[in-house]
Amino acid sequence: MPRLSLLGLALAIQMPSALPGAAPAAIQITDRALVFTHSSTDAKDPANTSGFNLGPSLALLPDGRVMAAWFSSPSEGAESQRILQAFSSDQGRSWSKASVLQDFVGRADFDPVLFVSGGETFFFFSAFTPQIDIYFRRSSDSAKTWTEAVKLNQPNHTTRSNGIRLSSGDLLVPLHLRGTKAGAVLKSKDGGKTWKRFGAVANPDGQGGEPSIAETSSGAVHMILRTKDGHLWRSISQDQGETWSAAHKTGLTATSSASHLLSTRQGRLILTSNPGPVPLRFPLLLRSSRDEGRTWSEPTLLADRPAKVGGWSICYPSLTELADGSILAIWAQIKASADELYGDIHSARLRLAD
Repeated sequence: MPRLSLLGLALAIQMPSALPGAAPAAIQITDRALVFTHSSTDAKDPANTSGFNLGPSLALLPDGRVMAAWFSSPSEGAESQRILQAFSSDQGRSWSKASVLQDFVGRADFDPVLFVSGGETFFFFSAFTPQIDIYFRRSSDSAKTWTEAVKLNQPNHTTRSNGIRLSSGDLLVPLHLRGTKAGAVLKSKDGGKTWKRFGAVANPDGQGGEPSIAETSSGAVHMILRTKDGHLWRSISQDQGETWSAAHKTGLTATSSASHLLSTRQGRLILTSNPGPVPLRFPLLLRSSRDEGRTWSEPTLLADRPAKVGGWSICYPSLTELADGSILAIWAQIKASADELYGDIHSARLRLAD
């Protein structure tokens, strides 16, 4: 399941937070926080349980708290890999001590997905048990207790990005075929009791991994896809996720890594992604769109590597909208070299310009 190709990365250009002479940024960063820091940098240390942390997801819970979940292990794919959680009672300004959310003992749990529908919180994840598949759990008390995991019988598929509740009340969760292939959605028309897969979306080279989805003001559902050709691709559904257009380029460059697409209550699209070139996974940029993704604002720098040396990855973002209309972002900061491997989880609060 490795996704990272970090060793020996060359240096890349430093992306400015604002371009000279550009208009005021459409997205402004107001607060930053460290959600979780690594326990060790030695992937071979038997005592290292949480050195490598990746794949975070966010949700604003029904009780007003914010929940974060990510997978944690000494190295990606280790048998001890589990999913951790932390909570914020002040809208992402600070975070609680982490605890275990999901652990199939002796199996690798990964790629958590959180989203809320009414009073229900849904938690999807993937696991090797022993074949890779997708599971979900749900909570009716803002993540205090959870149902047992339900296997969805989607062999060789994984989750990654945000689930959403459509304006119709139906639920959609994106998934993809392993190997950056064929994005799709799981759809529920009965509040999450049953799920059916729709779509197999890819670019002409057969690439369409780790899709992120959002419903726009017009009722269309947009899917942003990871590929390996240096571009972000998009597909659009006009029937609430059951059929999808042929994928087309967005006009935005990207490395081969996950992005995140969010539709705000006011109808703006927010996109965060790594601009590339492949295989570099830094910096992490934010853009917004007022016209359903036809045009995008100039980029705002969300995060970059802390030092101009190889081996850094600033990646795997997730977004959620808070009660006051601000946006909370979360991502992983990974360092990999011949001598050390570790990852931390960071977050930031964002304000959208009028």
